[in-house]
Amino acid sequence: MNNSFKIFWSDRYKEERPIPKNSVLALGTFDGIHIAHKKLLFEALDLKNRIQADFAGAWCFEQSPASILRGVDIPALTTLYQKISIMLSQGLDFVAVGDFKSFSSVTAEDFIDNILVNELGCVATVCGFNHKFGYKGLGNSNLLRSKFSCERVIEVDEITMFGETVSSTSIREKISSGDIEKANAMLGRCFSLSSAVVHGKRLGREMQFPTANQCFPSELIVPKHGIYATVCTLEDGSKYMGVSNVGVRPTISDDIDTHVANCETYICDFSGDIYGQKLTIEFCAYLREEKRFSSIDELSLAISHDKANAIEFFKNTNLNFS
Repeated sequence: MNNSFKIFWSDRYKEERPIPKNSVLALGTFDGIHIAHKKLLFEALDLKNRIQADFAGAWCFEQSPASILRGVDIPALTTLYQKISIMLSQGLDFVAVGDFKSFSSVTAEDFIDNILVNELGCVATVCGFNHKFGYKGLGNSNLLRSKFSCERVIEVDEITMFGETVSSTSIREKISSGDIEKANAMLGRCFSLSSAVVHGKRLGREMQFPTANQCFPSELIVPKHGIYATVCTLEDGSKYMGVSNVGVRPTISDDIDTHVANCETYICDFSGDIYGQKLTIEFCAYLREEKRFSSIDELSLAISHDKANAIEFFKNTNLNFS
């Protein structure tokens, strides 16, 4: 097996790791696994059934190709673990994840012949309307058709929402500007943070509003600083409404962590020690901007108002907490 990529199998194959053969592959970057990406995965699964292939999988890269090619950091909409988990949850048999630097000089023809066909047993592909691959991006759906036939290459059309193309770039812009509800609509789920709860300044406990503090993974995009209505899922699967502050925690002190943004969440109607546990925060609505307060009483009152606004937002959803 080529060591420049790894295969992550569905739990259906946890007792064995078969060699891919007779596979249908969805090709893409899949940052965020938004609704257009999910269309690719659906088409791959459907094509697998129609041609009676053995497996349906996907190919993507661990790093953002654009980040490496442009020499700039482009924040991801999901961590690699989240991306693989979401893709497999859609019904795929496996996800192959490549090291982009190892493939950046590989021609499109060699990528098809040596990786897709020889290593992954590919017999059919699905890609997006603007998908490019191989050295200098010279590979496209026409090249795939010349290799696999027209009937075994599906090119998924552009999907639009709010008058624009659904894309990872557009979703990043919306998350950065606080337009989280439109970003979530394009994602087809809520943008989320999953990380361990760490110790904070314990200021919330002084106000009877204890908070769970989390750091953003270095590769993950940080939403616009401010207060959000969130859904909090604990390790045991229980769900609670939350009010989350994303930012540098100006609160009532001049001691501001201006270099590191974190997520600080008041988990409504919950008490317990969850330090060190993984907590998943789903960002549902942007409530207000982050601000500094003159006293603990003023901050406590603001949190009470934020909780009331979060409750009002969730009234129109079908979520059941805990």
